[in-house]
Amino acid sequence: MIFQPEIETMGREEMRALQLQRLQQTVRYVYERVPLYRERLDALKVRPEDIRSLDDVRRLPFTTKEDFRANYPYGLFAVPMKDIVRIHASSGTTGKPIVAGYTQGDIEMWAECVARCLGCAGVTKNDTVQVSYGYGLFTGGLGLHYGVEKIGATVVPTSAGNTKRQLMLMQDLGCDAVACTPSYALMMGETIRDQKMDLSNFKLRVGLFGAEPWTEGMRDEIEKLLGIKALDIYGLTESAGPGVAMECLEGREGLHMWEDYFIPEIIDPATGEPLPDG
Repeated sequence: MIFQPEIETMGREEMRALQLQRLQQTVRYVYERVPLYRERLDALKVRPEDIRSLDDVRRLPFTTKEDFRANYPYGLFAVPMKDIVRIHASSGTTGKPIVAGYTQGDIEMWAECVARCLGCAGVTKNDTVQVSYGYGLFTGGLGLHYGVEKIGATVVPTSAGNTKRQLMLMQDLGCDAVACTPSYALMMGETIRDQKMDLSNFKLRVGLFGAEPWTEGMRDEIEKLLGIKALDIYGLTESAGPGVAMECLEGREGLHMWEDYFIPEIIDPATGEPLPDG
């Protein structure tokens, strides 16, 4: 299912025009509102009006983990706190967490992107989706939750843990899809096997797994244990959360990125220069 055909099937030139318009708006917005970006752009002698093509993205400064830490918690926000309706944060395992603030518009955009991802997985409004990502400051749980509601499906917000109870609910509530980390999906599958549960009693057909790296070997094992198709969903706290990119059910040959919101730039770490497609 394609959730937003007018965007997801947009022609290349039309997409590039939309990307340029939004890039120009974004650069102007942060230049006017975020002191760090104004300083960085001024140091590079780049003004918002200098962004005239998508190639000009290479003229913009990088944002690093150190920038988030140095401006912790709210120094990179582009709106006053009265406009922030939610806070999420990274785990902070290597120091202070990266804090993300969301306006109501951000929440709606995020839900839209996750709904597109669910569409890639063949989820429709007739399905029931069990969200077994952790809820809280971590973006996984609420990110998928709002996406499921956006697409019009039924969400079962089980969060993570208590695996036997999760599997009971998955079976009894007739869940069609599950969203969690691949390692937790593997644990679910191993529990089904070890408890000698009958897979034919489950309606589950697809899983959206992310928030950690996983291998094709793990995918094969998850699919065998749960009797489903396993798909990769990608995101990061610095760019809203899950929903930046998604595998599709038919292809499973890489991630589709929502290019109207995100411009991928692949950088050679040795030279700092962008690399071509491929």
